[in-house]
Parts: sequence; structure tokens; C-alpha cells
Amino acid sequence: MKTEPSIEKMKLKQKIKAIYAIEVKNLKFVPIGEVAASYVITTNEKKKYFLKLYFPSRLNRNQITELDFSLLVAHKLHYVQKIENIAYPIETIKGDLMSEFEEAKMVLWNYIDGKIVSEKQSKTPTFLRKLAELIAQIHDSTENLNLPDEVYYKYEITFKEDLLLCLKEIAACTISEDKTFLKLKRIITPLMTDILQSFNYLEETTQELLGMSHENYVICHNDPIRHNIILDKQGEIHLVDWDNTYFAPCEKDIWFYLNQKNIPSFKRKYKQIRESIKLNEEIVVHLFYERVLADLTDWIYRILFEELDPKQIKSDFKGLAEDVIPLLPKMKEEEERLRKSVQEW
Repeated sequence: MKTEPSIEKMKLKQKIKAIYAIEVKNLKFVPIGEVAASYVITTNEKKKYFLKLYFPSRLNRNQITELDFSLLVAHKLHYVQKIENIAYPIETIKGDLMSEFEEAKMVLWNYIDGKIVSEKQSKTPTFLRKLAELIAQIHDSTENLNLPDEVYYKYEITFKEDLLLCLKEIAACTISEDKTFLKLKRIITPLMTDILQSFNYLEETTQELLGMSHENYVICHNDPIRHNIILDKQGEIHLVDWDNTYFAPCEKDIWFYLNQKNIPSFKRKYKQIRESIKLNEEIVVHLFYERVLADLTDWIYRILFEELDPKQIKSDFKGLAEDVIPLLPKMKEEEERLRKSVQEW
């Protein structure tokens, strides 16, 4: 969330004190992420925490329902499996991992002092080796967590109706004085054929993978992109944003890096820990198409239908321009590169 929600900060400080027995001195909004409103908390003792408020929205409606599971996984990975390089939720005085503030879900996390990994850093062999080791450790912890419930990744297009609604709205409206809408229409209209072709292909792959066994599923972070990784002052990486964790094929955490130039560094380190693992080519391709079209839907839906601050709209257009629009005309080309990487795994 790039713009700060309208809340009473004094009331929030009082709530934190009541729930966590933490006296808050400073509460600083941090304009990062897409799902939650984030704050850095500083106590009177100069200790820091990271606070996230998950307000109801289209983007996080599915994640919030399964947030309990995600928090429990992160908590157990840290306290049971002793994995240090991850964010983990702080317990309330009652031992809960989540509370509420007004209409938002409230979670307090440990604070990690560092910076988000840059694009350049994310492509280095050193970074890829460290990330591969961390992801492999997480995957290898699956059987030791003893989770009371199990949430599984499903091969279904949850954003289908929203995407088709957005495309219909963009195509149907020919006259408008809304500059934001006109800008979006200019961007999306030339790519409409590419989007629909990719969507049809995603539907085909989804049908082919339906009913796949959960037997080899592992605990996955599900979004270990560089934006969710912090590099601390000692050069160590930390995986954050444990908002959408569930059991999934290991490819769910790996495919992001398969087209990296230095993928051999990632592969060697991952296979040192999980040496017998082979990747499924069709799963990787499915995940690629799913992610690009899901991101496209998130941004254009928000621009079209949700009332937002101009800063948030600017951020959404930036996300489209950097992460989605360049890929849409060359999805097949990227698909072939991914297939080659899987075959070389």
C-alpha cells in the first residue's frame, strides 16, 4: 500500500499497548507492498518492530481468509525449525499471532534492519546461492511442522471474472473524459489479443493440471521475488511478507529464477539440500502465465474500480509498465526459455 490509510495513530498505539504490552514511541508509515499498510514501530527502549494492517480489499480478500495458516507456518519455521533468515509474527500477550484494529487484521512482525534487494543484486551468483539454500531449507521443513490444518495450492484461475470484466470495460467504453481511464485504455488496447491468447492458454494448462496429486507438495512462501527479500548490513538475506503461504509444488518458489543468467548457482545450492528434486515443465509454464495475468488483473482492476490516491495510481501504472506490459507480446518466447531451463535442471 503506497498511501497511508486514514487512522487515529494514538488509538493504534493504545491498541498495540493493550494487545502486545508494547509502549510505542514512534509509528512511521512505510509506503511499500500491495496488500497491507505497513509501519515501523519504535519503542521507548529503542526496539523496533514491523506492523502490518490488512484492510479489506479485492487484492487481499483471499489472503486474509488464510492468513492464520500463513502466520502459523512462519512462526513454526522460525521457532521450531530455527530458520533465522525469515520474518516471523510476534505473539500477543494471549499467545495469538493476529489481532484486529478497527476493520483491519493486525500483525506485528520482527524488524529486519536492511534494504530491499536491488534488481542487480538479485542476479548475482552469491544472492542466488543464499536464496536457494533458504528456500530449500523451508521446503525440507515441511514434514516437521506438524500443522493442524493444511491449505493447498489449487489449479484454478481465481482472477478470471475480474480480468474479463476489466477487458470488457476497457473495450466497451469509447468516450470518456477520465484521463486515468484513457491512459489505461491506450496501454491495454494494443495488447488485447496478446492478453486473450495468454488467458486461453492458461485455461488449457489449468485443465490439464487439475486433479494433480498433493503427494509431493511442500511448504512454499509463494512469492520469493526480490521485493520480498531484505539484505541486511552483514550481507545476509531475509525472506519477508509471509502473507500467502501454503502447500504447493516446489516449483512455486523456484520458477521466478529459472530464466536468470546465473541459475546454475541457484540449482547447485538447492540440490545440495534436496538433491533428488526434478521440476515439472508444465507446472512451471502454468505458474508463469498465472502470475503475469494475475498481476495484470490486480493493477488494472484497481485503476478501474477502486478509489485510490493519485500516488497509488501512479504506482499501479509503474507496476504495469515494469513487470507486465513488456512480457505480454513475448509470452511464448519467455515460455520457451523457461522450458529450456527446466530441461537443464
